[in-house]
Amino acid sequence: MSVISFYFRTKRKFHNWSQLRKVGKYGENTNVFGDVTIVNPSNLTIGNNCSLNHGVYINAFNPIVLGDDVTISASAKLLSTGIDYDSWIKGEKKHTQTGEIQIGNHVWIGCGAIISPGVSISGEFVVIAAGAVVTHDISESYCLYGGCPAKMIKSLK
Repeated sequence: MSVISFYFRTKRKFHNWSQLRKVGKYGENTNVFGDVTIVNPSNLTIGNNCSLNHGVYINAFNPIVLGDDVTISASAKLLSTGIDYDSWIKGEKKHTQTGEIQIGNHVWIGCGAIISPGVSISGEFVVIAAGAVVTHDISESYCLYGGCPAKMIKSLK
């Protein structure tokens, strides 16, 4: 069985790749390496010089904003929604409405990391370690976060 992957650079256009054509806004020099899944792409905003790698899953039920120079490594997940706990207990499945994700400039999200609904990473030069689960806001700059739930491991200055 062979695997076919795609790589292309963009200058304000995503060529004809159907999901990415529907992205709400995107900047220049966006790189896509392999297959990426985007749910509700019109709620996704991508800044300049960003990279999305193979297996990335973005659920933009609520808005997701990526700043400039953001790298999302293979199999990472950005989930802007979940099931509301109270409605689930009652046998209903309503999506939460307050899950916007904001990723600032110069952020690297490691392989297999998960960004939970409602998280804002406003610090610059933040690295999210492989496999980390980010459940709260990160405002510090020049730092490495890892673990489940993610916590600051060390300063990068």
